[in-house]
Amino acid sequence: MDFEIKVDEEDKLRQAYRTRVPGLDIRINTKNGPRDFPVSDISASGFAFEDNPRGYSAGLEFTFDLMLSKKLFLGELKGKVMRVLDRGIIGCNFQAMDRRQEIKLDKLVLEVQKRLIELRKAKRAAE
Repeated sequence: MDFEIKVDEEDKLRQAYRTRVPGLDIRINTKNGPRDFPVSDISASGFAFEDNPRGYSAGLEFTFDLMLSKKLFLGELKGKVMRVLDRGIIGCNFQAMDRRQEIKLDKLVLEVQKRLIELRKAKRAAE
């Protein structure tokens, strides 16, 4: 059996499962000092945050800290804006993470996924 699957790069939206982590923010040092933005969702490859008014455009690269419950979780990360949505959501990819950063981020995402699965199971059991 011979077949071929072609994927248009424009249609490829996400490379990894994204999840929401309560209390997760990014901290960006701006001209007016550090500013925190709530993270809408995160995965091992990228994240989205909210900013109104939008001060970001596609292609912009920036450095930020990942804050969990107002405490530093991962510092000096690099991100690249991939898309800016009309409703103020900024979609980004992580850039040039070292192995330690990748491992720590993977653990966070996996832990949240496990908890969501447990919650769904408990909800089904209660019904």
